[in-house]
Amino acid sequence: MSPKPLLLVRYRLAGGLMDEVLERCDVRFLDGPVLPPTSAEDLARTWGIWTFGERIDDELLDRMPALRCVVNFGVGVDGIDRDALARRGISFAWPIGANAEAVADHAMALMLAVQHRIVENDRLVREGAWETDGYLPLASQDAYGKRLGVIGLGAIGRAFVRRARAFDMEIRYATPRPLSSADEHALGISLMDLDELMGWADVISLHCPLTDETRGLITRARIDAMRPDAVLVNTARGGVVDQDALIAALVERRIAGAGLDVFAAEPHVPPVLRALPNVVLTPHIADATPGAEAALIAHCARVVLDTLDAG
Repeated sequence: MSPKPLLLVRYRLAGGLMDEVLERCDVRFLDGPVLPPTSAEDLARTWGIWTFGERIDDELLDRMPALRCVVNFGVGVDGIDRDALARRGISFAWPIGANAEAVADHAMALMLAVQHRIVENDRLVREGAWETDGYLPLASQDAYGKRLGVIGLGAIGRAFVRRARAFDMEIRYATPRPLSSADEHALGISLMDLDELMGWADVISLHCPLTDETRGLITRARIDAMRPDAVLVNTARGGVVDQDALIAALVERRIAGAGLDVFAAEPHVPPVLRALPNVVLTPHIADATPGAEAALIAHCARVVLDTLDAG
Protein backbone atom coordinates (compact mmCIF):
# COMPACT_ATOMS: atom_id res chain seq x y z
CA MET A 1 0.00 0.00 0.00
CA SER A 2 1.40 3.39 -0.99
CA PRO A 3 1.85 5.88 1.85
CA LYS A 4 -0.80 8.51 2.36
CA PRO A 5 0.04 11.94 0.95
CA LEU A 6 1.50 14.30 3.53
CA LEU A 7 -0.68 17.33 4.19
CA LEU A 8 0.66 20.14 6.38
CA VAL A 9 -2.16 21.96 8.20
CA ARG A 10 -1.57 25.17 10.10
CA TYR A 11 -4.26 24.68 12.77
CA ARG A 12 -5.92 21.74 14.45
CA LEU A 13 -9.25 21.21 12.71
CA ALA A 14 -11.85 18.46 12.77
CA GLY A 15 -15.46 17.80 11.87
CA GLY A 16 -17.41 17.59 8.64
CA LEU A 17 -15.34 16.86 5.56
CA MET A 18 -12.15 17.38 7.56
CA ASP A 19 -12.68 13.93 9.04
CA GLU A 20 -12.49 12.41 5.56
CA VAL A 21 -9.31 14.38 4.88
CA LEU A 22 -7.83 12.93 8.07
CA GLU A 23 -8.64 9.43 6.83
CA ARG A 24 -7.13 9.89 3.37
CA CYS A 25 -4.07 12.00 4.17
CA ASP A 26 -1.14 11.85 6.55
CA VAL A 27 -2.12 15.11 8.26
CA ARG A 28 0.42 16.99 10.32
CA PHE A 29 -0.94 19.86 12.39
CA LEU A 30 1.77 22.47 12.74
CA ASP A 31 0.11 25.00 15.05
CA GLY A 32 2.02 27.62 13.08
CA PRO A 33 3.74 28.15 9.72
CA VAL A 34 5.46 25.48 7.63
CA LEU A 35 8.88 26.84 8.54
CA PRO A 36 10.85 26.27 10.65
CA PRO A 37 9.39 23.09 12.24
CA THR A 38 9.12 20.97 9.07
CA SER A 39 12.27 19.06 8.20
CA ALA A 40 13.86 19.20 4.75
CA GLU A 41 12.94 15.55 4.23
CA ASP A 42 9.28 16.17 5.02
CA LEU A 43 9.18 19.33 2.92
CA ALA A 44 10.45 17.30 -0.02
CA ARG A 45 7.60 14.76 0.25
CA THR A 46 4.76 17.12 1.19
CA TRP A 47 1.76 16.75 -1.14
CA GLY A 48 -0.33 19.64 0.18
CA ILE A 49 -0.40 22.72 2.40
CA TRP A 50 -3.52 23.91 4.22
CA THR A 51 -2.39 27.37 5.16
CA PHE A 52 -3.38 30.67 6.66
CA GLY A 53 -1.15 33.72 6.49
CA GLU A 54 1.70 31.63 5.11
CA ARG A 55 4.29 33.19 2.80
CA ILE A 56 4.32 30.82 -0.16
CA ASP A 57 6.81 31.78 -2.85
CA ASP A 58 9.50 30.30 -5.07
CA GLU A 59 11.94 30.08 -2.17
CA LEU A 60 9.62 27.74 -0.27
CA LEU A 61 8.35 25.91 -3.35
CA ASP A 62 11.88 25.05 -4.46
CA ARG A 63 12.09 22.92 -1.32
CA MET A 64 8.78 21.14 -1.99
CA PRO A 65 9.04 19.26 -5.33
CA ALA A 66 6.14 16.92 -4.50
CA LEU A 67 3.68 19.71 -3.68
CA ARG A 68 0.45 19.42 -5.65
CA CYS A 69 -2.18 21.30 -3.66
CA VAL A 70 -2.41 24.53 -1.64
CA VAL A 71 -5.59 25.67 0.07
CA ASN A 72 -5.82 28.91 2.01
CA PHE A 73 -7.98 28.87 5.15
CA GLY A 74 -9.26 32.38 4.58
CA VAL A 75 -9.85 34.91 1.81
CA GLY A 76 -6.67 36.97 2.20
CA VAL A 77 -4.11 35.63 -0.25
CA ASP A 78 -1.67 38.54 -0.50
CA GLY A 79 1.17 36.39 0.91
CA ILE A 80 0.81 33.68 -1.73
CA ASP A 81 2.57 33.88 -5.10
CA ARG A 82 -0.20 32.41 -7.23
CA ASP A 83 1.85 32.82 -10.40
CA ALA A 84 4.57 30.65 -8.91
CA LEU A 85 2.00 27.96 -8.08
CA ALA A 86 0.55 28.10 -11.58
CA ARG A 87 4.00 27.77 -13.20
CA ARG A 88 4.55 24.57 -11.25
CA GLY A 89 1.10 23.12 -11.89
CA ILE A 90 0.14 23.27 -8.22
CA SER A 91 -3.60 23.63 -7.64
CA PHE A 92 -4.65 26.52 -5.45
CA ALA A 93 -7.98 27.50 -3.93
CA TRP A 94 -9.33 29.80 -1.31
CA PRO A 95 -12.86 29.94 0.12
CA ILE A 96 -14.21 33.13 -1.42
CA GLY A 97 -17.43 34.08 0.34
CA ALA A 98 -17.32 31.34 2.97
CA ASN A 99 -16.69 33.80 5.80
CA ALA A 100 -18.73 36.69 4.39
CA GLU A 101 -21.55 36.72 6.91
CA ALA A 102 -19.24 36.57 9.94
CA VAL A 103 -16.96 39.33 8.65
CA ALA A 104 -19.93 41.52 7.75
CA ASP A 105 -21.29 41.00 11.28
CA HIS A 106 -17.95 42.06 12.73
CA ALA A 107 -17.70 45.14 10.52
CA MET A 108 -21.17 46.19 11.63
CA ALA A 109 -20.20 45.59 15.27
CA LEU A 110 -17.11 47.75 14.87
CA MET A 111 -19.12 50.52 13.24
CA LEU A 112 -21.66 50.58 16.05
CA ALA A 113 -19.03 50.24 18.76
CA VAL A 114 -17.22 53.31 17.47
CA GLN A 115 -20.32 55.40 16.87
CA HIS A 116 -21.85 54.56 20.24
CA ARG A 117 -18.51 54.61 22.05
CA ILE A 118 -19.18 51.16 23.51
CA VAL A 119 -15.63 50.49 24.72
CA GLU A 120 -15.31 53.90 26.36
CA ASN A 121 -18.66 53.52 28.08
CA ASP A 122 -17.82 50.00 29.23
CA ARG A 123 -14.63 51.29 30.83
CA LEU A 124 -16.49 54.20 32.40
CA VAL A 125 -18.94 51.83 34.13
CA ARG A 126 -16.25 49.39 35.25
CA GLU A 127 -14.15 52.20 36.75
CA GLY A 128 -17.10 53.59 38.70
CA ALA A 129 -17.24 56.94 36.90
CA TRP A 130 -20.98 56.56 36.29
CA GLU A 131 -21.55 56.72 40.04
CA THR A 132 -19.70 60.00 40.58
CA ASP A 133 -21.45 63.33 41.06
CA GLY A 134 -19.69 64.85 38.06
CA TYR A 135 -20.75 62.15 35.60
CA LEU A 136 -21.83 63.32 32.16
CA PRO A 137 -22.78 60.87 29.39
CA LEU A 138 -20.47 60.59 26.41
CA ALA A 139 -22.03 61.92 23.22
CA SER A 140 -22.58 59.18 20.64
CA GLN A 141 -23.41 59.23 16.93
CA ASP A 142 -26.46 57.87 15.15
CA ALA A 143 -26.03 55.02 12.70
CA TYR A 144 -29.60 55.12 11.44
CA GLY A 145 -30.07 57.12 8.27
CA LYS A 146 -26.39 58.01 7.84
CA ARG A 147 -24.37 57.94 4.63
CA LEU A 148 -22.31 54.80 4.10
CA GLY A 149 -19.44 54.40 1.65
CA VAL A 150 -18.48 50.80 0.89
CA ILE A 151 -15.16 50.15 -0.85
CA GLY A 152 -15.17 46.72 -2.45
CA LEU A 153 -18.34 44.81 -3.38
CA GLY A 154 -17.38 41.16 -3.13
CA ALA A 155 -19.30 38.69 -0.98
CA ILE A 156 -18.35 40.46 2.27
CA GLY A 157 -19.12 43.93 0.96
CA ARG A 158 -22.52 42.80 -0.24
CA ALA A 159 -23.28 41.11 3.07
CA PHE A 160 -22.36 44.33 4.87
CA VAL A 161 -24.62 46.35 2.57
CA ARG A 162 -27.55 44.05 3.37
CA ARG A 163 -27.05 44.74 7.07
CA ALA A 164 -26.65 48.48 6.57
CA ARG A 165 -29.94 48.69 4.69
CA ALA A 166 -31.70 47.68 7.92
CA PHE A 167 -30.37 50.95 9.38
CA ASP A 168 -31.89 52.86 6.45
CA MET A 169 -28.42 54.09 5.50
CA GLU A 170 -27.88 55.87 2.20
CA ILE A 171 -25.29 53.67 0.51
CA ARG A 172 -22.75 54.39 -2.20
CA TYR A 173 -19.90 52.15 -3.29
CA ALA A 174 -16.57 52.38 -5.10
CA THR A 175 -14.94 49.57 -7.06
CA PRO A 176 -13.01 49.20 -10.31
CA ARG A 177 -15.60 46.59 -11.38
CA PRO A 178 -19.05 48.21 -11.10
CA LEU A 179 -22.12 46.08 -10.59
CA SER A 180 -24.84 45.78 -13.17
CA SER A 181 -27.73 48.21 -12.82
CA ALA A 182 -29.94 45.27 -11.81
CA ASP A 183 -27.55 44.27 -9.00
CA GLU A 184 -27.28 47.88 -7.83
CA HIS A 185 -31.05 48.14 -7.73
CA ALA A 186 -31.37 44.87 -5.80
CA LEU A 187 -28.86 46.04 -3.20
CA GLY A 188 -30.19 49.60 -3.07
CA ILE A 189 -26.80 51.18 -3.81
CA SER A 190 -25.16 53.33 -6.46
CA LEU A 191 -21.63 53.82 -7.73
CA MET A 192 -19.53 56.84 -6.75
CA ASP A 193 -15.99 57.89 -7.58
CA LEU A 194 -13.66 56.91 -4.73
CA ASP A 195 -12.33 60.42 -4.08
CA GLU A 196 -15.85 61.82 -3.99
CA LEU A 197 -17.01 58.96 -1.78
CA MET A 198 -14.33 59.68 0.85
CA GLY A 199 -15.68 63.19 1.40
CA TRP A 200 -19.35 62.23 1.13
CA ALA A 201 -19.71 59.38 3.62
CA ASP A 202 -20.34 59.41 7.36
CA VAL A 203 -18.95 55.86 7.50
CA ILE A 204 -16.33 54.31 5.23
CA SER A 205 -16.16 50.51 5.36
CA LEU A 206 -13.37 48.64 3.55
CA HIS A 207 -14.05 45.26 1.93
CA CYS A 208 -11.44 44.99 -0.83
CA PRO A 209 -8.58 42.48 -1.07
CA LEU A 210 -4.96 43.54 -0.72
CA THR A 211 -3.43 43.56 -4.20
CA ASP A 212 -0.89 45.67 -6.04
CA GLU A 213 -3.78 47.93 -7.06
CA THR A 214 -5.26 48.34 -3.57
CA ARG A 215 -2.08 48.58 -1.47
CA GLY A 216 -2.16 52.07 0.07
CA LEU A 217 -5.48 52.79 -1.66
CA ILE A 218 -6.70 54.90 1.25
CA THR A 219 -4.00 57.54 0.97
CA ARG A 220 -3.25 60.50 3.21
CA ALA A 221 -5.11 62.78 0.79
CA ARG A 222 -8.18 60.54 0.86
CA ILE A 223 -8.13 60.37 4.65
CA ASP A 224 -7.76 64.14 4.79
CA ALA A 225 -10.87 64.42 2.60
CA MET A 226 -13.04 62.59 5.15
CA ARG A 227 -15.65 64.48 7.12
CA PRO A 228 -14.75 65.53 10.71
CA ASP A 229 -17.49 63.31 12.13
CA ALA A 230 -16.72 60.34 9.85
CA VAL A 231 -15.75 56.83 10.96
CA LEU A 232 -13.52 54.37 9.10
CA VAL A 233 -14.03 50.61 9.50
CA ASN A 234 -11.45 48.14 8.20
CA THR A 235 -11.99 44.39 8.22
CA ALA A 236 -10.15 43.96 4.88
CA ARG A 237 -6.35 44.30 5.15
CA GLY A 238 -4.19 46.79 6.98
CA GLY A 239 -2.09 47.45 3.90
CA VAL A 240 -5.05 48.98 2.09
CA VAL A 241 -4.73 52.07 4.34
CA ASP A 242 -1.89 54.53 4.93
CA GLN A 243 -1.79 53.65 8.61
CA ASP A 244 0.42 56.57 9.65
CA ALA A 245 -1.94 59.02 7.96
CA LEU A 246 -4.93 57.39 9.65
CA ILE A 247 -3.27 57.59 13.05
CA ALA A 248 -2.49 61.27 12.53
CA ALA A 249 -6.10 62.01 11.59
CA LEU A 250 -7.35 60.14 14.67
CA VAL A 251 -4.87 61.77 17.06
CA GLU A 252 -5.72 65.22 15.76
CA ARG A 253 -9.47 64.42 15.80
CA ARG A 254 -9.79 65.30 12.11
CA ILE A 255 -12.06 62.25 11.87
CA ALA A 256 -14.29 60.92 14.62
CA GLY A 257 -12.96 57.40 14.99
CA ALA A 258 -12.09 54.02 13.52
CA GLY A 259 -12.91 50.37 14.01
CA LEU A 260 -9.97 48.19 12.99
CA ASP A 261 -9.60 44.42 12.81
CA VAL A 262 -6.51 44.54 10.58
CA PHE A 263 -3.20 46.39 10.70
CA ALA A 264 -0.20 47.17 8.53
CA ALA A 265 2.34 44.98 10.37
CA GLU A 266 0.30 42.39 12.23
CA PRO A 267 0.40 41.43 15.02
CA HIS A 268 2.20 44.68 15.87
CA VAL A 269 -0.15 47.57 16.58
CA PRO A 270 1.52 50.96 17.15
CA PRO A 271 1.29 52.03 20.82
CA VAL A 272 -0.18 55.39 19.83
CA LEU A 273 -3.04 53.59 18.08
CA ARG A 274 -3.64 51.35 21.09
CA ALA A 275 -3.85 54.40 23.34
CA LEU A 276 -6.52 56.24 21.35
CA PRO A 277 -9.98 56.25 22.97
CA ASN A 278 -11.75 56.92 19.66
CA VAL A 279 -10.61 53.62 18.14
CA VAL A 280 -11.95 50.09 18.65
CA LEU A 281 -9.34 47.40 17.96
CA THR A 282 -9.71 43.65 17.47
CA PRO A 283 -6.94 41.12 16.61
CA HIS A 284 -7.91 40.06 13.06
CA ILE A 285 -10.72 37.84 14.30
CA ALA A 286 -13.66 39.00 12.17
CA ASP A 287 -14.39 35.47 10.92
CA ALA A 288 -13.54 33.62 14.13
CA THR A 289 -17.02 32.17 14.57
CA PRO A 290 -18.28 28.55 14.52
CA GLY A 291 -20.35 29.17 11.40
CA ALA A 292 -17.50 30.73 9.47
CA GLU A 293 -15.06 28.04 10.54
CA ALA A 294 -17.42 25.27 9.44
CA ALA A 295 -17.90 26.93 6.05
CA LEU A 296 -14.16 27.47 5.60
CA ILE A 297 -13.36 23.86 6.57
CA ALA A 298 -16.00 22.51 4.18
CA HIS A 299 -14.69 24.53 1.24
CA CYS A 300 -11.00 23.76 1.83
CA ALA A 301 -11.60 20.08 2.56
CA ARG A 302 -13.64 19.70 -0.63
CA VAL A 303 -10.74 21.11 -2.65
CA VAL A 304 -8.28 18.70 -1.01
CA LEU A 305 -10.54 15.70 -1.62
CA ASP A 306 -11.28 16.69 -5.23
CA THR A 307 -7.56 17.13 -5.90
CA LEU A 308 -6.87 13.69 -4.45
CA ASP A 309 -9.61 12.17 -6.61
CA ALA A 310 -8.20 13.86 -9.69
CA GLY A 311 -4.88 12.13 -9.07
